[in-house]
Amino acid sequence: MEVTTLAIEKFKESLQESGKEGPFRVIAILDVDVDSVSYKLGLENETQDDDTVLELDGLQFLMDSDSFPLLETATIDYVENLGGQVGFVINNPMYATGCGCGNGNGGCGCGGGGCGCGSGGCK
Repeated sequence: MEVTTLAIEKFKESLQESGKEGPFRVIAILDVDVDSVSYKLGLENETQDDDTVLELDGLQFLMDSDSFPLLETATIDYVENLGGQVGFVINNPMYATGCGCGNGNGGCGCGGGGCGCGSGGCK
């Protein structure tokens, strides 16, 4: 999994703005249904034994054992489009179509500048 420099900066800003302290880690989970793929971003302060941890620029990104193989080629980015899309986007070439919270072209618009699809902020 790759995380762009801008996305890392925005994750850090969200954490700072939330006023939360502690060793929070961003989690990425991929849910695959028969007809759709959805991504979930959130915060966790503990790891599980089977988590895969990717450390980038002081942030830890966790992927559970089921999600990791499916997220290996994914890229997390942050977008601010004039058309109104603002937030984290997950692009995954393994899934060229479908997304539970995005635009259906392999990306996932996670809006509101938060860490979850349409959440408006880190929880």
